[in-house]
Formats: sequence, C-alpha cells, structure tokens
Amino acid sequence: MGGGNSPPLFGAHSLEISEKLHEIFHGSSRAHGSFMVENSSLGQKTQGKAKTIKTIGASVKHWQQHLEGKEGLGIIPIDEENSVKRGAIDIDVYSLNLEKLVSKIEEFKLPLVVCRSKSGGAHVFCFLQEKAPAADMQDKLREISAGLGYGGVEIFPKQREVLVERGDIGSWLNMPYFEGDESLRYGFNPEGKALSLENFIKFIEKRAITHEELIELEVPILDDIKDGPPCLQVLLKQGFPKGTRNNGLFNVGVYLKKSDPENWQTEIEEYNRKYVHPPLPAQEVLTLIGTLKKKEYNYKCSDEPIKSYCNVAKCRGCKFGVGGGNATPTFSSLAKLDTKPPLWFLSINDKRLELNTEQLQNQLKFQRACMEVLNMMPPKIQDRAWQALIQSLMDSGMEIIEVSDDVTIEGQFMELLESFCTDMAQANTRDEILLGKPYTEEGKTYFRIKDLKDYLGKHRFTDMQTNQIASKLRDLKAEHKFWNIKGRGTNVWYINEFNYSEETKEGLEAKDFGESDL
Repeated sequence: MGGGNSPPLFGAHSLEISEKLHEIFHGSSRAHGSFMVENSSLGQKTQGKAKTIKTIGASVKHWQQHLEGKEGLGIIPIDEENSVKRGAIDIDVYSLNLEKLVSKIEEFKLPLVVCRSKSGGAHVFCFLQEKAPAADMQDKLREISAGLGYGGVEIFPKQREVLVERGDIGSWLNMPYFEGDESLRYGFNPEGKALSLENFIKFIEKRAITHEELIELEVPILDDIKDGPPCLQVLLKQGFPKGTRNNGLFNVGVYLKKSDPENWQTEIEEYNRKYVHPPLPAQEVLTLIGTLKKKEYNYKCSDEPIKSYCNVAKCRGCKFGVGGGNATPTFSSLAKLDTKPPLWFLSINDKRLELNTEQLQNQLKFQRACMEVLNMMPPKIQDRAWQALIQSLMDSGMEIIEVSDDVTIEGQFMELLESFCTDMAQANTRDEILLGKPYTEEGKTYFRIKDLKDYLGKHRFTDMQTNQIASKLRDLKAEHKFWNIKGRGTNVWYINEFNYSEETKEGLEAKDFGESDL
C-alpha cells in the first residue's frame, strides 16, 4: 500500500489511531453495526453476517477490533440531534474504475475522500469540521452523486431525522481499513494511489470542510437547461456518453417542448450542434422531432444516459422537471422496529414518519397519517403500484431494529403495572379503592381495572384497550372478585404484591400472580 513510511499500526500506536478514528467517524451513541466476514473474494460482494447492536454506539475498543480484523465495524452517521460530522455516497458497482472516479472528483475540485468498499465499489466520504444537519448533508451528497453520474445510489445518512424517543436509530455503513494497513478497504490520495492508515487520517483532516462550505459545493452545470432536470444540466456540460446521443437528445427535446413550445423544433437542432459530440445526422434529428410531435412525452428517467445522473428530489421541484414544479413526495429509508406489533419508520421528503402496519398497507390511512403529522396529503396511486413501492423499500436494505423487552408493548405494560401498584399513592383502607388508589393487604394488591387504565393513559400508554388489559392480566394469572365497598358493588382485580425484598423484579411474568383461594 502506498502513502509513504508509517509507524507500526498496532502496539503503541493502536490506541491513539483508534481514538482518532473514533473522533473522526462520529455517529450515533445508541447503536452500531457489526459485520462478521465469512467469505471475501476480490470483485465479488463480501459474504458475512451483519447485525445491528442496539445498546451502545461504536467505541474505541470496537475500532481496535475492526483494525485488528476481528469484527467489522459499522457506524450510523446521524446522531440523536439529527446531525452529522460526515456523509458518504455508496457506489456499489463491482467493476468501478476507482482511479477514474478519483480523477473526476479532483477535476471538479470536490473536497471528498474515496475509499474502496468491501465489495470493490466505493464509499465517497465528505467530512465536516463541525456537526451539521443531516438533511443538508443528504441533499448535497445526492446532488453530487447525480453530478458524478451515480444518481440513485445510496446516500448516508439514509435518514434526515430519527425518532429517538420511539426507538428509531438510522442505518449504518461499514467502515474502511478493516485489518488496518493490510486492508482492501483503503483510501485514495488525489493521484489515485492507496493511502496508509496514518496518511488517510492526515488526508481527512486536510479535506474536512465547514457547514457553509458544504452548502456551497456544486458540480459544474449549464444554464441552458433553466428550471429543467438537473441530469440534463450536468450532461450537456460533460457530454453524452458513447451510445446515448439519440436518447439524450430525445430528453432534451422533451424539456424544450415544455419550456419553449413555440420554438422547440429549431432549438433542438441548435442543441444538437452545440452539445452533442459528434452531432447526430440531420435526418436522425428530423426523425426525433417527428416522434416528439406525435404526443406529449415524459422524460425517460429509467433509461441512460439520464438514469445515472438522476436527482429526482431536486427534479420534482423544477418548473420543467418530472413534477412540473409540484414537488411530490420522495419515499426512502424504511425501518422496522421489531416490537409486537411492529412499528415502521418511513422517510418522506425531509420528515421521519412513524406508522403502524395498517397505515403502511392502506393508502387512505397513510394519507391521514401524513396529514396529521406532515401537514400534507400525498396523491393516491394504484394499489398495485403502492404495494410495489412498499415492497421495494423493504427489499432495499430495510433496517430491522431489535428491541429489549422494556420497549415492547408487553414490557411497557409490565413496568407501568408495577409502577401503578408500588409508586401510586396507596389506599389505607378498602374504601379508598373508590378514590382510584391500589390497596395492598396480606401480600395482595387490589385495584379497579378502570383506575389502572387511567394511570396508563396519564403515562401516554394507549396501546391496549380495556379488554386487552383484562386479557393480559389473566395471562399473568391475576384474579378478580366482587367487593361491597360503601354499599356499592365493586369489581376488583388482585395480584401478588411486588416484593422488593426478593430478587428484584426477576421474572415478573414467571411469578404466580394471584391465587384463587382468597
């Protein structure tokens, strides 16, 4: 590996380097990724087991294990404040010419750092000197990736915001330099040569930019496509790739018909002479014009050359873009919180939306959720198209967030039940049960289910109806009986008193709640 002489990675320098990388690759403090390599072959996707550790963020120790090749480390760039100190463009193309990519980045004078990914593609990093909103990083990297010809690839952070209080954590990206200086996941210098780990760190420090500088970054474009698709702005500047001239000029024609319906035929001939190298023959241009005359065509966004330069989010807001100036929603980054029942987190435009399964399945319920939370109502599409959209989100790297028992509905209920029976102001006599208080006598705690439900509601626990609460209490072997209190017939439930003198709270569900011989 190139990059000059460097001191030994491990030994005296291991901790220092790990600490530095831990600082540079700042991210979530609530979770991190782990990747155990099972098979790795050059030019092929690395096989292994990936999992999300939802207990703690990446530590210096995790970095040490990563550098030693013991366990691959993944870091979630977005933190609990919805901020980032870095972002990345994930170009998952196995035959990617990395040196050519580096050269293009240098040509555009972009302060980016290219690393070879574990699959042989590229992670193109942008590092910041201070934290900035995740949304700003995502928008800029999406714009840059389209300008580089890799529109539609994954951008990290995948999320613009995470709903921390609901268990949402974000998506993680594998880190470079697994196995240290012996790694195939190395960074490149401006000449396209591999960097040693020590020089990689120095290079990052040189390339780190401010939040303001991030906002000002841009890939060179042309003004001749005013208020039109960003892909065409870039392509006319860079030139249409070989074999795409006809299709490229067709999309230019679609734009010209939208922007200048009176003169578009003359202008398309001018654009052909000015921007297509070599220009298409006159007869091909006339044939293309004849085709465009027949009807109003849309842009061929799924075809080259514009596919690779697509920036759909920005295009939808352009007057002559795919959205006609009416910015329709952009759906991305679906995550599943693995509770019972599960919760779903969907990124829609710049907001993170929490949904239940029914809201994700049913468009009308989805629209209602958007209206209530996002103050917008996405247009309804065909059911088949909606199903395909959701399935594609589930298939494209959906994050599954495993949870501990205390964040499941059952776990939350158990914690609140115990709190109700112990922390709530206790009744001194049976009569005070009518005041909404639990009453404990001879190792049993008595209460009305109505009062328990009110307590749950005050703590914003509304996931169980009265019949579901009763069912859960029966599952816990709680019993109920009929008492006469102050001349009123009162139905009360009872469970074994929570006893802190025993092994604290262990196996609450295993306890023998209630006895039938009271």
